[in-house]
Parts: sequence; C-alpha cells; structure tokens
Amino acid sequence: MSFTFRPAFFAAAAATLTLAACADQPKGDPMGGIPANDYVLVGIANGTVPLRNITITVRPEGVSGRGPCNGYAAKNTAQLPAVAFEPLQTTGVSDCKDAAVEQRFFDALQQANVMEYYGGVLRIKGPTWLIFESGRPANLQTDALSSARGNE
Repeated sequence: MSFTFRPAFFAAAAATLTLAACADQPKGDPMGGIPANDYVLVGIANGTVPLRNITITVRPEGVSGRGPCNGYAAKNTAQLPAVAFEPLQTTGVSDCKDAAVEQRFFDALQQANVMEYYGGVLRIKGPTWLIFESGRPANLQTDALSSARGNE
C-alpha cells in the first residue's frame, strides 16, 4: 500500500509551523526556577546554624525575612537566579545576644551573586554560601485550629 500526499497537505503543514513560530513565546520564569517560598537558614559556609531562627522569603523583586534580632529586606536588581542585592534594610536592633550570627548572615547575603534550588534546598552563593530549607521556624508556625481560635 502506498500513500500519496497532496499539495494541500503540505501547505496546511507549512502554515501550521509558520503560525507556531509566530506565536508569542511565554516570558521567562521571573523566579528563575526558584520557588517563591519561605525558607529557614540551616547552614552558613561549611557550618550549621545552631538555632533555626533566621528566615528568608524569596520573591522576584527581592528578599525579606527575620533574623534573631532584626527584620530585613533587600531589593534584587538582577534577574533570578542571579542576585545583586541593594543594601539591606534592617529594623536596626543592635543589642542582641545573637547579633554576631545575624551580621555574618547579612554580610554573606549582601555579597551573594546567585541562587539555586535543588532537592528541596535553596542555596544562595557568593564568597560564603547560605543554605536554606523550605518552611518556617516552629515559633512562627501556627496550625489551623490555633488560627481559628484567635486570642482565646
């Protein structure tokens, strides 16, 4: 059995391919493959963080979060997964027992140049790596029942 193709078939196929090529391509992922989420710091450089009390929330326009002493935010002027943070804005608390760890985190974050997400772990890289797991510290989590009860 032999098949014969008609010129109309080729014209229709060519028209389909031409229209597909002209279709608007979706814009790139504004998050660069990084899930917009809340994360908890678990490591700085080669060490672990003893208390899971530093958070970060990642959005296309920048990051924000909470340290043991201060809240902070920074605008990202690069397209994720690249990062180029403007100077960090903090709440300005300086007399805190965990200020040294927080400042180390702030310094590493300020010098970062790229983010990557793999296997459920967020890495913010620069001269010093910051390693995060998805989630929030236990002291910031609420369950549905507690939320429904309010301030009883």
